[in-house]
Amino acid sequence: MAIMKNLLFRGKWVAITAATILLALLLAVLSPVFLSVSNIQGVLIQASVTGIMAMGMTFIILTSGIDISVGAILYFTAALFAKLVEISTPIPLAFGAAILCASLLGTLNGFLVVTFSMSPLITTLATYTMYRGMAIHLTSAQNIPVPRAFGFLGNGKIYGIPVPILLFALIFFIGLYLLGKTRFGIYVMALGNSVEAARESNLPVKKITMGAYFLGGITTSISALILLARVGGLQSGMGIGIEFTVIAAVVLGGTKLSGGSGTIIGSAVGAIFLVLIDNGLNLIQASPYIYDIVKGTVLLTAVIVDKVSIERQKKQLHLQKALRIQGVGLEV
Repeated sequence: MAIMKNLLFRGKWVAITAATILLALLLAVLSPVFLSVSNIQGVLIQASVTGIMAMGMTFIILTSGIDISVGAILYFTAALFAKLVEISTPIPLAFGAAILCASLLGTLNGFLVVTFSMSPLITTLATYTMYRGMAIHLTSAQNIPVPRAFGFLGNGKIYGIPVPILLFALIFFIGLYLLGKTRFGIYVMALGNSVEAARESNLPVKKITMGAYFLGGITTSISALILLARVGGLQSGMGIGIEFTVIAAVVLGGTKLSGGSGTIIGSAVGAIFLVLIDNGLNLIQASPYIYDIVKGTVLLTAVIVDKVSIERQKKQLHLQKALRIQGVGLEV
């Protein structure tokens, strides 16, 4: 009971979960189609791509970093897989090569950020251009179809459950375990709270940072292969803008952009919430031109709430510090 109470009233993900439930109830009233099994499945399948990427991005932002290049890593991964398959490389080998390369690209981001003390935003903005350029050079910006058998990853089912949803659930539980039950998760939180304190405590700052970006790369590669399987082939515009949707999901889920505080469950629900907005606007036949306006407004609101929350915490800490000093003075 105590654990449940803690989750309900102190969890960072409660606000976005409540908002998601309210939005779902509103959509159910506005459109009876919303509650159909096919529509719910569609929402979860769409959320799986950004949701899996959000799992990795959560670790990166928790270290007070950010990775703008995930959209380009997604495109490069899909391009590499499609190109390897096109030249008759066995699918398992192409699959492994794509995941390995994406992991290395993510790790490279972490290496550059921590080794040269570079801004994560500027660094990954530069690598975004580099990775996307590499993919375009590899494929000459051509659309490349993939074998129909590979479509099972994006459109297949196991015991009636779509494969993307199963992968989303699997990555979710792995993320929960890594963040909540391992030393790596504790170190990630500590690094986000204070890099200087982490260094003074002899924590392996470089390894932790590179590990977080590695997770960002590997989760992006999984999402890339799911997306590639769903659409049936490489498309030149694949992955453009998805980095902002992923970051929005993480921030909406309660992870602070300054790092050190956040949850995996919040990021997962944040991804579902964003897809619900698209789904709801589609069901009520709203103009497609307002989709980005609505999602941008929601994200801006979340950032403002996050900023206000941080300022309130700072004021509370200063007040507690002042009270302790006064208490010591009275005792003297």
